[in-house]
Amino acid sequence: MQRYDAPLFNAIDRAAAKAVARFCMPGHSGKGRGVLSAAGYDLTEIEGLDNMLSPTGVIAEAQDLAARAYGAEHALFFTAGATSAMHTALAVARGKGAVYAVGKLHKSFYGGCELLGIVPVAFDDAAAFIASDVRGGTAFFNYVDYFGNVTDDAPLADLCRRRGITLVADSAHGAHFPFCKELPRLTLADVSIYGMHKTLPVSGGGALMTVCDGGYADEATYARALVHTTSPSYATMASIDLARAVYERDGEEIFANIKAARQEFERSDKGVFKVARSDDFCRLVLVNDGYDASEPAHFLTQRGIYPEAAIASALVFILTRENEGALPILARELASFVPTRRLPEPPLARKREKRGAGGAVAFVPLAEAAGRVCAAEIGLYPPGVPYIERGEVFTKEDARFLTEREHLLFGLVNGRAVVVK
Repeated sequence: MQRYDAPLFNAIDRAAAKAVARFCMPGHSGKGRGVLSAAGYDLTEIEGLDNMLSPTGVIAEAQDLAARAYGAEHALFFTAGATSAMHTALAVARGKGAVYAVGKLHKSFYGGCELLGIVPVAFDDAAAFIASDVRGGTAFFNYVDYFGNVTDDAPLADLCRRRGITLVADSAHGAHFPFCKELPRLTLADVSIYGMHKTLPVSGGGALMTVCDGGYADEATYARALVHTTSPSYATMASIDLARAVYERDGEEIFANIKAARQEFERSDKGVFKVARSDDFCRLVLVNDGYDASEPAHFLTQRGIYPEAAIASALVFILTRENEGALPILARELASFVPTRRLPEPPLARKREKRGAGGAVAFVPLAEAAGRVCAAEIGLYPPGVPYIERGEVFTKEDARFLTEREHLLFGLVNGRAVVVK
């Protein structure tokens, strides 16, 4: 294996190569085929591989290199996804005053608030937050959305600095940004959360938190040990370390090739589909207005082509070094597709009635949820943003709209909505 400036990956690679017999967990003992073909790299806290929850060796070195790559003072690895990083940030925020939700956030934010007993102060958007008189506490916002578009966070960051507010950015879909000058800049937030596995060659669950303050980094390290599994995946951490090293060295070339492949795709025959605007050229969004994107998603899946998401009339694809060469195949299949299913009309956007959501809960079919108070956020996944929030009252239109998409929802319990009893 070629050596990179990746201390954790190199240590795991050496340990896997010299293993004679493994009498430690995981129980596959480094042996396996098929889904366990990488079992040799799936190690644990043996001598020389450090401890993620209290790192002093190669994991600490790898985190320092990640912090440098992302322009931060400190970085923390996670192997339970950006959700565990979000819960870590909320655990720190709980002891620092009010928690503000600026705009719509991922379900991990609302779930973390529920688990930690936090009642966030919600603002519809950054403009409403900036117009308020809040001071102190912690503000959470989404920096890059599911369609690759970023928020102009400069006014928000400036306000937070002046008012003593810690700003936390959910940049889960922006982990690749620092490795190419033509990609969007990194967020200006004090704390940023990246889903490394979403856009980089990282194993599922790999995530990163970057911090621009030493004191906060200590608190986050402590909080991570409270919310994260004590059995982190070493294979996942190794892939984070290796991806960072490879993309620091070769990122400009890698992304130039991806951009060129995308441009060629855009010139090709794509049938009825048009390319939607995106700040991130690695996020390809195709639209066919008025038609349900789940139909072409199914069409492609049956042909072994897996989109990232089908959201309303938009098909979302994540472009990487590993799949850029398949774009001509995607274009050819899309050109042969004929849509038939139009989108049902969503309920008109309006403010819902809100009530208290404490106390006992019940589980009811969506068709019977009208008039009940939502006790657990429900929405489409992806993108994982709640459609109806805890404390809001279901309308008949909500119940109809969600029932039609029941197979795409998060927040249900065995197919039923969680409501106040």
